[in-house]
Amino acid sequence: MRTGAALLFLTGVLASPACSRSPDSPPTQSASQASVEAPAAAENFEFTQEEESVGRGEAIAEIACAGCHALGAADESPHPDAPPLRLLSQTIDLDTLEARFAEASISDHPDMPDWQFEQIDAAGLVAYLKSVQSGPAD
Repeated sequence: MRTGAALLFLTGVLASPACSRSPDSPPTQSASQASVEAPAAAENFEFTQEEESVGRGEAIAEIACAGCHALGAADESPHPDAPPLRLLSQTIDLDTLEARFAEASISDHPDMPDWQFEQIDAAGLVAYLKSVQSGPAD
């Protein structure tokens, strides 16, 4: 994937012991320790703000969208009425999508959930969607 390094970083941070402990187990490190240690895992990588945003959006798409929408460059969507994400710009103005995510009014389709994201997540998802757009399907 285009943002594999960013996704790898996000996955590493999300899989850290501070995030994966069970509710009954005591924390192994404080939140301040976790925030100090997380950048150390990525010290060999330097990401632009855009790369981080696209990586965040890619991770969200894999979790929230892949059940219905195709994420790849050529695959078909699992849900027959869900357009592949790479073709969304043909039917949706992606520049309005971030505000639509904030309002939870993304689609009138009955199977489309009313997703509502935090601003940073909506911006990331839109950045990712813009990064994967392609021409009309053959």
